[in-house]
Amino acid sequence: MRNLLAILVVVAACGTDIRPDEDMSDDTDGYEPLISAAWQLPASTEKYLCVRKTATKDIWIKSIRPISPIGTHHTVLMSGAPDAPDGTVECNSTLPKPAIYASGVGTQPLDMPEGVAIHLRPGDQLLMNLHLFNAGSDPIGGTTGIEIIKTAPVDAQHQAAVVLAGKAQGLVVPPGMSTQTGTCTTPSGLTIFAVAPHMHLRGIHMKVTYDASILYDEDYSFDEQQFHVLPQAVSTIAGRKFVVDCSYYNETAAQLTFGESTEQEMCYALTFVYPEPPDDKCTQ
Repeated sequence: MRNLLAILVVVAACGTDIRPDEDMSDDTDGYEPLISAAWQLPASTEKYLCVRKTATKDIWIKSIRPISPIGTHHTVLMSGAPDAPDGTVECNSTLPKPAIYASGVGTQPLDMPEGVAIHLRPGDQLLMNLHLFNAGSDPIGGTTGIEIIKTAPVDAQHQAAVVLAGKAQGLVVPPGMSTQTGTCTTPSGLTIFAVAPHMHLRGIHMKVTYDASILYDEDYSFDEQQFHVLPQAVSTIAGRKFVVDCSYYNETAAQLTFGESTEQEMCYALTFVYPEPPDDKCTQ
């Protein structure tokens, strides 16, 4: 589970001033900026930016939320050893570090359970992969980023992380109605506490099952990709199966395949777990 969609955050810049520490919050609700970038995007285009920032001290994150103006398709936040200079560059959808958070359109703030936090260590390099998409006829721009509420280290006994569960290889969405299924097996010792759906424009429903437990079973809206906090956390057992059923209505005459573009499709359940898993992917 460690190549994940690592986290979806979107930003593009064409020679604009990128400010990874820009204060986007009025600071009245306890949130403070973690990483951000300003961007501009011409009409009828999409693009990726990679924003890197190295932590200088320990940070324990209790709550996290995206700042996603119109044009933000998704954000993926990763953390690991430095692999390039801090700053912002155009890039692709490559996710070279373990993911710690992901968001799509309409994702709400996510609070960690009691005793759980996302931990950033001195020397860890954050990498925010930003996918921007402008389907309109006019240029757009904004500042996309991630804000957090910190907690004291004594309150965090477990490290949270994201696992990308679903189907990537072999995903095919034919014209009309169809359901595609991704399966995988899990190691033991993880606790699943939240799930969010991620498909693109043709997604209409997602069902997520672990062993005999239904974790998520809802109609899908591209504009409302919200985390569902489980009423009761689920513990994983070695060899038990994760199943993600993604249903689509493809109104075009073309067969769609897996891809990062909004005009292609995905089938991912963004699954928050603790402790940090050995892999950030659980896909077929």
